[in-house]
Amino acid sequence: MSIINGFPKEKVKLIKQNSTVYGDIEALIDGDSIFIDDVTIPLDEGDIIERIIPSGTKEQYLIVDPGFHKGMRGIPDHYQAVVEKQTNYTKISRGQVSYTTYNISHTDRVNIHSTDNSKNIHFSAKDVSLMHDLRKQASGLENEAEIVTAIDQMENSIGTPSFLEKYNAFIQSAANHMTLFAPFIPALTTLLTGV
Repeated sequence: MSIINGFPKEKVKLIKQNSTVYGDIEALIDGDSIFIDDVTIPLDEGDIIERIIPSGTKEQYLIVDPGFHKGMRGIPDHYQAVVEKQTNYTKISRGQVSYTTYNISHTDRVNIHSTDNSKNIHFSAKDVSLMHDLRKQASGLENEAEIVTAIDQMENSIGTPSFLEKYNAFIQSAANHMTLFAPFIPALTTLLTGV
C-alpha cells in the first residue's frame, strides 16, 4: 500500500550533505511538503531533494524536517518532509542573504580551421560570496589554516571534475566544526550538481 497512490507522482533525487546521492525516488511534491513512501531512504534535515521539471530546469528543496510518520490503520510508514524551495535567496544561519548572479568572465573564441578544446568556467557572485563566508566562519578555529586551504582548493575547482574531491576534503577538515558550517552545506551541494 502507498500513501501517494492515486496522486500525480514524479521521480526525484536525494542529495545528502555528505554528497551521497539517491536517485529515482517516487515522490509527491505539494508546495512546502514532499511525500515519500520509501522509508528505507535516509532523509535528514539539511539534505536536498531535486527534481527536473518538464522545461528541463532543476528545482531544489532543502529538507527542514524529514517528517517521518508511523503508519496506522492501513496507512504505511511514510515521510511528509517539510521543505523550503531553494532560489537565488539562500538562508544562512537566521538571516537572509540575497545573491545576484553575475558572470565574472566570458571569452568568445574564433577558431579558423581548428578545434576548440578549451572550456569556460563561470563563477557567480554567489559562489565568491559563499567562499568568503566560509573563510569568515573558519577564522579563529584551531585548524583555521587547514580549513582555509581546503576552501581555496574547493573554490579553484568549481565547475571541474575535481570539485567533488575538494568538497570532500573541506568536509573532512571542517568535521569537528560542523555546527558552524552546516548552514552552508545546502549552498555547497548545489555546486556539486554542476560537476
